[in-house]
Amino acid sequence: MEIQKKIFEIAKSEINPNLRLIDVVCEILGIGLDAAYRRLNGKKELSLSELMKICSHFNISIDTILNYESDNVLFRYYRLDLNNPDNYEKHLDELAKLYERVIKSKFKEILMTAQDVPIFHLMQFVELTFFKFYSWNQSICGERISYEKFISMLDRDKLSGYYKRIADTYKQTCSTEVWVGNTIDSILRLLDYHHDMNCFENKEHPVLLCRQLLQLIENLEKWAENECKGESTKKIPFSMYLSPVNLENNFIISKTDNSVITSIKLYTINGIFTSHSGFCEETEKWVRNAISKSLSLSGSSERERFRFFQQMKNKINKLKNKFEK
Repeated sequence: MEIQKKIFEIAKSEINPNLRLIDVVCEILGIGLDAAYRRLNGKKELSLSELMKICSHFNISIDTILNYESDNVLFRYYRLDLNNPDNYEKHLDELAKLYERVIKSKFKEILMTAQDVPIFHLMQFVELTFFKFYSWNQSICGERISYEKFISMLDRDKLSGYYKRIADTYKQTCSTEVWVGNTIDSILRLLDYHHDMNCFENKEHPVLLCRQLLQLIENLEKWAENECKGESTKKIPFSMYLSPVNLENNFIISKTDNSVITSIKLYTINGIFTSHSGFCEETEKWVRNAISKSLSLSGSSERERFRFFQQMKNKINKLKNKFEK
């Protein structure tokens, strides 16, 4: 019954505060109030079918609940089918819901290794995020189309809404990021390649993307200097580090009172997610060890911070100057 109690504790933390858990359970399981009450207070054990319904509704990992340990790790993966753009929207909606659940928790923290520029920063700039989506599309699609034609097929307003939801949740979560000296290089290479391949009909677009990258870096520099995110009165702690070696992996560890989820970036815009306790613990240990060996760029580390961010700005400006010629 301890497992059942834990499941309902997690479920209670996930629902709208204006709703009663017992009413939500009634709706999910299709049972009456008395039957739901007996399950909530532990007098009636959940059947396997009921357990699956509860866990599916609240996105609870059963292997984590059961504390199941094996060499097999269960990952969640959202397939992005180019022939069905709804899949991309579903992927974004699930990401937004994931991080919206994170910010509801009293304790919340994100640890991240950034071998590439993290999505949370990109999503503050719609055109820049569209470009990453376009780059992914071109890497797996046989048909070559221009950047402009590709984005004309997207629902800008709807996608912008998803991007804003994800970016806003990150701004509300205490986080630590570990970057490397060439974190910015990946997206710069993509920009340079697609420019040389004449993928832009409007020559101003690659220049605009460079300007957005510069703004992204300037925003991040302010966060690192102030050791907090944004300019709101509510200070959200932010720490940034520079690893002396390439980290090879892009990990995002999202921690709350009740759960830990680790995501690994795949390709350009996608990823896989797991809440397997052993995997998450080992990954967090690896990330915290990387932090301990890295150079702090936050707060009083003025000289190191200036050098790092100036180096990135110089790279972006060099590419921007090429596009402007």
